Amino acid sequence: MQLGMINVMLVDDQQLFIDGVKALLNNEEDLQVVATATNGKNGILRFIEHLPDLVLVDIHMPHTDVIKLIVEIKENHPNTKIIVLTTFTDEDAIISAIYVGADGFLLKKLKGDQFISCIRDVIENEIVFSGEVSRILSKHIMERQFNKREILENSLQNSSLELSNREIDIAVLMVEGFSNKHIAQRLFLSEGTIKNYISGIYQTFGIHNRKQLISCFRQLLDKN
Repeated sequence: MQLGMINVMLVDDQQLFIDGVKALLNNEEDLQVVATATNGKNGILRFIEHLPDLVLVDIHMPHTDVIKLIVEIKENHPNTKIIVLTTFTDEDAIISAIYVGADGFLLKKLKGDQFISCIRDVIENEIVFSGEVSRILSKHIMERQFNKREILENSLQNSSLELSNREIDIAVLMVEGFSNKHIAQRLFLSEGTIKNYISGIYQTFGIHNRKQLISCFRQLLDKN
């Protein structure tokens, strides 16, 4: 890889779109498409072969679980950036992709220069959304977090367990599927601070397994 070169992989079932984006990106001095795939299975194989810095993937492809694809890449290569693409605003798809670690969600109708700018922002550790996507995501998270926080707080008050306001904020985000990194970004805290808070929550619940802890939170939420 050349110094400063960003290697990109495209995963999309429409060859015409792949060709268009490939031509757009390869026209930039610091961007090059090193692999393409038309489904998730081939996407994983090509990813392992080339280990690109960034993956651009269409959320709606036949016979492909894109959420599973994102999880597999992020679990094994957490530093790889993933931008999800779509032709329309599907709220469920947007929320699912962001919760499992996607670094951005963009509409395909975005102009070329905006698209390039978003790619560079993601490489610089920014999280990017098309304007319409951002509005949907913000509205959804605000509504769900408020409702779940209120329910969880009430359930805790009715039990012998006690969490601070900040610990409740973190608990709600854990239930939503956020990683420690994304919880830290959401709450404007360091990742180390989030880990310390979670350690305290483990002690309160007498649990030392994240999945079990999240299960306990969900049981408390289901009581209301």
